[in-house]
Amino acid sequence: MKRKPLSLEEAGAYSEDAGPAGESTAWATEGLRLAIERELTARQRECVELYYYQGLTMEEVGKRLGIGKATVCRHLQKSQARLQRVAAYMQIGRRTAKQPK
Repeated sequence: MKRKPLSLEEAGAYSEDAGPAGESTAWATEGLRLAIERELTARQRECVELYYYQGLTMEEVGKRLGIGKATVCRHLQKSQARLQRVAAYMQIGRRTAKQPK
């Protein structure tokens, strides 16, 4: 069973209607997009795009890229770990920027 593909554009549309909390969502969505572009390897980006945004299974991603399911899984795990580190860094920077000196 395929998952519904994830769309950053849809996330941005939801955030525009959400008011102040939506600003945070829009900021996070843009941060995620930039992190995917700048922090992941080309192969990791391909796997993330196909698996999360196009909704393919790991087997389908592997066939399309000519790699095994285990390799796809490893790329997705490394991507997730890297994006979590970037997100943690972004949150730390954002909190300290709002604190009074």
